[in-house]
Amino acid sequence: MKLAVCLYKYFPFGGLARDCTRIMSVCRDHGYQVDLFVMECQGEAPEGFNVEVIETQGLTNHQKVASYIEQLDAKLVNQDYDLVIGFNKIPGLDIYYAADPCYIDRVKNQANYCFMQFNPRLKFYAECEDKVFNRISKTVTLMISDVQQALFKKHYETPDERLIMLPPGIDPNRKRPGDWQQQRQDFRQQFDVADDEFIVLMVGTGFKTKGVDRALNALANLPVKLQNKTRLFIVGEGDDSPYLKMADKLSIRDRVTFFGGRGDIPQFLLGADVLLHPARKENTGTVILEAMVAGLPVLVTRVCGYAKHVETASAGLVISSPFNQDECDVKLITMLNRINLKSWSDSALKYASEEDLYSMPEKAAAIIEAMAEEKAH
Repeated sequence: MKLAVCLYKYFPFGGLARDCTRIMSVCRDHGYQVDLFVMECQGEAPEGFNVEVIETQGLTNHQKVASYIEQLDAKLVNQDYDLVIGFNKIPGLDIYYAADPCYIDRVKNQANYCFMQFNPRLKFYAECEDKVFNRISKTVTLMISDVQQALFKKHYETPDERLIMLPPGIDPNRKRPGDWQQQRQDFRQQFDVADDEFIVLMVGTGFKTKGVDRALNALANLPVKLQNKTRLFIVGEGDDSPYLKMADKLSIRDRVTFFGGRGDIPQFLLGADVLLHPARKENTGTVILEAMVAGLPVLVTRVCGYAKHVETASAGLVISSPFNQDECDVKLITMLNRINLKSWSDSALKYASEEDLYSMPEKAAAIIEAMAEEKAH
């Protein structure tokens, strides 16, 4: 059977691209042909996928997306695909994997929405979302956030049978290995981190959304003695120049390192002492659970979908919503304590051993394959 898969941008360090690759690799291994249509492909294409880059026209992002959708429609109409699966909100999909939050809910809650609603960009993305979720659409959505599921139902009255919840899908290679202490020691030696120093780790693409500025302020507001023993490591793609300038102004430049996108995240999770994820918005926050299964305590904002796991597991602390910098600062100080960190780490590992945090790719692939079989018959 042939599956058409739609993804705006593929790059190996992106969470959405990783989810796409892991789900569709299961289908590929079960004998399905996977044709991946993208606007942009960075790095090596996923093994065993047929990747086609669609050249788009337009000056703005939404114009380029519109061009992609128009050309995609033309390509799919003459192909005999069993299913069309999207990892972005595209009209006409059979299945949509909902990694992104409800767009219309976010924009309607902005103070200037009465003016924004006439903006061509807003109208375009709102229309795309509506065509996926409205009552007459036939698209089945694979949900990874119960909070977002409720929001889509609120705005579009989407029938329950078209919203299917998936468990988390943490890559098993994030689990703490048997030789984790040696790997931790090697990592810290590699980056010249002393035994009595703390590493506060951030992982994610989109520095503003992930709250890098909040992390810099929290580091700057640590007591001087603690600050001198704390380093902030930031892993992810993005423009770090404004944040380096901010670090200079806060006199913490020597305590901050940007690493760019990397493929050795498991080593960072083992080498760090705290994962700091003060995101402004986050549908789920896969790295939160990745940290927990590695035994790394987490400080996270409540807006993150997976913050509930941190609380349930007692695997760290959660910053209230709306965000308050003073609260973030105090909670980071509380976390930078060896006794507290050991307790949170043990709790995280216990939770990770008892909960299903790993099976999302297999469950998603099973739904895709069942729908393809049903459609074929």
